[in-house]
Amino acid sequence: MQFGIKHRVLLLALVPTITISVLLGTYFVNTRLQDLEEAFCAHREKIALQLEKELSKTSPDLSQIENLRGWLKLELETKSMQLHEYQILAKAILISLLSLSISALLAYRMGRNLTHPILEIGKVVNKIREGALNTRTQVSSYAELKMLGAGINTMAETLENAHNELQHKINQATLSLRRTLETIEVQNIELEMSRRAAEHANKIKSEFLADMSHEIRTPLNAVIGFVNLLQKTELNQKQQEYIRTIQKSANNLLTILNDILDFSKMEAGKLRIERSIMDIRECIEEILNLLLPYAQEKNIALIPLIYSDVPTHVLSDPLRIKQIVTNLVNNAIKFTERGSVIVRVMLEKESFSHTTIRVQVADTGIGLSPEEQKVLFHAFNQTKIGATHKLGGTGLGLVICKKLVEQMGGIIGVESEPQKGSTFWFTFQVEFPPQIESTLEASPSLTSTPALSSFVPYLDVLQSPTTVLAVDDNPENLKLIRILLEDMGIEVTTRNNGKAAIAAVRQKTFHLILLDIRMPNMNGVEAAHIIRNVEAEFHRNPTPIIALTANALTSDKKALFENGINDYLTKPIGEIELKNILEKWIEPRPNSCTIDWALGKKLAGGKAELAQEFFEKLRKILPLEKRRINEDYQKRNWTALGDRVHKLHGVCCYCGVPKLKNCVQTLETAAASCVSDIIKPHLEAFNLAVDAVLTEAENTTVNNI
Repeated sequence: MQFGIKHRVLLLALVPTITISVLLGTYFVNTRLQDLEEAFCAHREKIALQLEKELSKTSPDLSQIENLRGWLKLELETKSMQLHEYQILAKAILISLLSLSISALLAYRMGRNLTHPILEIGKVVNKIREGALNTRTQVSSYAELKMLGAGINTMAETLENAHNELQHKINQATLSLRRTLETIEVQNIELEMSRRAAEHANKIKSEFLADMSHEIRTPLNAVIGFVNLLQKTELNQKQQEYIRTIQKSANNLLTILNDILDFSKMEAGKLRIERSIMDIRECIEEILNLLLPYAQEKNIALIPLIYSDVPTHVLSDPLRIKQIVTNLVNNAIKFTERGSVIVRVMLEKESFSHTTIRVQVADTGIGLSPEEQKVLFHAFNQTKIGATHKLGGTGLGLVICKKLVEQMGGIIGVESEPQKGSTFWFTFQVEFPPQIESTLEASPSLTSTPALSSFVPYLDVLQSPTTVLAVDDNPENLKLIRILLEDMGIEVTTRNNGKAAIAAVRQKTFHLILLDIRMPNMNGVEAAHIIRNVEAEFHRNPTPIIALTANALTSDKKALFENGINDYLTKPIGEIELKNILEKWIEPRPNSCTIDWALGKKLAGGKAELAQEFFEKLRKILPLEKRRINEDYQKRNWTALGDRVHKLHGVCCYCGVPKLKNCVQTLETAAASCVSDIIKPHLEAFNLAVDAVLTEAENTTVNNI
């Protein structure tokens, strides 16, 4: 049981009261008993005196009595005395109880007067603690409690004022925050509108660039194409000079156009670095062979120095490397009047995962000052070099080179002194060709083309006659394509719109279709989609469709492939590009060999060990890939099926397995239709081809390579 302050005060008040009452009662009882004892003693002495007096009368001298005869026993009655004592005790108890009652009454009143204000103060404190800061206490009893109540009231008032001030600040902050949020919301709406406007403007910009690319490249394609054809005719020296001037100007215009479009793609974040197996030496030699006539015109020696420790076959983007080296070598020749341009290719750093290659282009030209070097890699800076030279073009060439090098994990720089020449250098990271099984898993973009040395021998093995359908709404371009194909001995059917192309496909089967993308009424993508439906209707094998586009910004290859297009060519289209497409997509006459060791050696660059290594790795992965491809077909997972077949096709292009390669190629084309009935026969042929390769591999050796 717990005692409150009221009970404690009452107890503290009763303890001294009870003590005093007990002491007073004890004192009173002791006093009365002492009086009674004294009275008793006095009464006893009185009786003794009276007795002695009486005896003295009878025997005046008791001491003289010799013979005592007896004793007198005197008894006194004490009941009255005891009764008197009880009365005294009862009175003492009564007095004590009366004193105790009076003390309790006084203690109760005193405790109530003391505890009631304290309890009231406690209630006020609880209310203040609960948040009722406007609560006040009223104490009118003791001065100390009044002081305590006043202190509590002052504290409550201070807290209330602080709370009100804080609440006022909170309200102001909330109002300010609400206004800020409203402002931010308005700004977000404005930003969203600006973002949409920017996206719309960017879309318009992309469409404008696409239109500009189409409008410029379409006539440029005819100009460059017919100039190249005209150059093959008999011309006098002056006419040849005119032709070279036209050809050079057209190529410069094409370079400027490519620079602008590449820069736009970089700004939009759409420029991607591809990865494929390349030969660094062949890449450099091809660039220098193209630029050699330009150097010979100025009597400049163009010297390649490729160090022996540079790997031959690596994984990188040959197109972008050619673009960078061509730009640097072209600039070096442009600003060199005499002397030489040396292209050095060396091994910068080699590690387990990748290798860094360094390319240097050193010239003996006019050089660059430190101020000119600072702005050399900035966009649209046509830096003036010397007093009579100016960096031509758009000023984007070196900027694009810098961006490309950075995307390939390298850096670019220049070392130069005025009148002492310049050395432009850049580094890029490459990887060694991985295991074929790793390529299948990690390199979905890896595509390959048979490395045939020339197109003429390839024509001998094409199906005869080879028929190609060429579709373009521009008559000059259509005429150019027809002439180029006919010069190769190919039968050409031409149409100038998509509907006419569909009608031609209904009437005849072609080995290849060249289809322009931008045509009125029906574009090439729509026409390709309908052509696939026509082929399915007539139960034909899909014909390779090559898109012809003047839009160099074409980045959504997947959209083209999903509509049945197998590949694309960017205008201007030359004889070499057409030859490469024919090599890649027109199926040669069936090869009776399941495994053609001679072809494998040829595809491996004449290296028997490399051909054997490629084939052995292909043989190891074929069972697994066959199982996975069939599982994708059973699950109707056409996207995965197409991707897997596409990767396997790229690998087969490096091995001497012509039947399997053809089956994989047709299966890839059929997979794009996403129709089970179309894919099924090609899948069955693929399975038979895989089994044939594995069976023959067990029974033959490669000693005859």
